[in-house]
Amino acid sequence: MTTVFDVPADLLIRKVAEALKARQEIKPPAWAAFAKTGVHKEMPPEDPDWWYVRSAAVLRRVYVDGPLGVQRMRSFYGGKKDRGSKPNAFRKGSGSILRRALQQLETCKFVVHDKTGRRISPEGQSFMDAMAQDTVKNPPAPVPKKVQPHRAEPKKAESGKAEKKPSGKKGEPKKAEKSDAPKAEGKKPEAKEARKSEKKE
Repeated sequence: MTTVFDVPADLLIRKVAEALKARQEIKPPAWAAFAKTGVHKEMPPEDPDWWYVRSAAVLRRVYVDGPLGVQRMRSFYGGKKDRGSKPNAFRKGSGSILRRALQQLETCKFVVHDKTGRRISPEGQSFMDAMAQDTVKNPPAPVPKKVQPHRAEPKKAESGKAEKKPSGKKGEPKKAEKSDAPKAEGKKPEAKEARKSEKKE
């Protein structure tokens, strides 16, 4: 016989959430639309039916790991809190959400509360096994993935023709440019001869 242990958790939880949504005992509180699921979260859940999904996950957790209490279950639904420049630290999930979900599951007679904690009831076990068998026969449709909008790359400015760079290498001294001024005329040979004759005398 197919049991909860033979079915993937994500498929079973979605199947159980659909079944719990049809029950009158399972109803999200008035503050469920605005509450975060823990101090490590920045925003409330985006899924409007998140309360039924959390209740289904809690029921499966009690089936697998029961008996257990609220404080132990808070660690299952915790996460890392962003503390800015300091390292991230683990924080437990909301205990109020888990406690209210367990109380509603007790009203459905799926969970029993005794001295050892909360454990699955015979009715809850048969309900979860039936959901597991139904999940194998009729698996739920896959959840469509959110496609992030494509960011267009900024267009590069159209550049004109590349300017010619000077051929000289960096660090080399520039060659002196030829000036248009006429060169200074050399001394006349007559003056040199006159000086030689003066020395002989």
